[in-house]
Amino acid sequence: MASEAPLTSPTRLQLSTSIILNRSPILTPVQSDFQKAYHEYQYKIHRAFANPFPKKFYFKEGTTLEQRFQAEEKLREREAFGIGFGSKGKKTALPPDSGEQPLPRETEADQKMDITSLDRAGDRNLYLLLKTKSGWRFPQGVAQPGDALHVAARKQILQDCGEDIDTWLVGRQPIGFLEDKEKIFFFKAHVFAGQVSSTNDFAWLTKQEIKDRVDEQYWSGVKDMLSEC
Repeated sequence: MASEAPLTSPTRLQLSTSIILNRSPILTPVQSDFQKAYHEYQYKIHRAFANPFPKKFYFKEGTTLEQRFQAEEKLREREAFGIGFGSKGKKTALPPDSGEQPLPRETEADQKMDITSLDRAGDRNLYLLLKTKSGWRFPQGVAQPGDALHVAARKQILQDCGEDIDTWLVGRQPIGFLEDKEKIFFFKAHVFAGQVSSTNDFAWLTKQEIKDRVDEQYWSGVKDMLSEC
């Protein structure tokens, strides 16, 4: 009778937590040509059917604020309905403004392509990646015995990012799982202020930039956890 092979216990993989630390967009996305045409059309309809603005309730007659409002209103009407609209009647010169202008969408960090700055790609989601021996990875560490996974994730943020960054862990449940030589549970977190201070080998990257820097197997496991924009 043939002897039976001894039973071997299956290999136990260690548990790790990984944090997808996200900086949400701080600018509205650039509109497509179709979106611009749609909003311009809706703007014209709104102005055509809107009730007259009760300017006498808000502005004292003859004041600089009233003159500014009338001049700006004529400019808005011409923008909506054409150059010839509103050309009749008394012309009101636009009083000098304060000179305030909106900041450009492209920052100095965008121009320098500084991937360590949070002031870049304002209309996109940015995610923190660290340079490790295995390549670029989200902050990750082994969960210590006795620690709940979300507690281990909070400890990992502090260990990998330092104390000079204000973050918020979104919930106690992981948003994803990847088995790659170890069992990795991913947690979502947001950054509010500050910057990584514990290492210089880090980058704030968009989803497309992450794809270009990580290996195919890792990308296949994490891509669905990231926002498209």
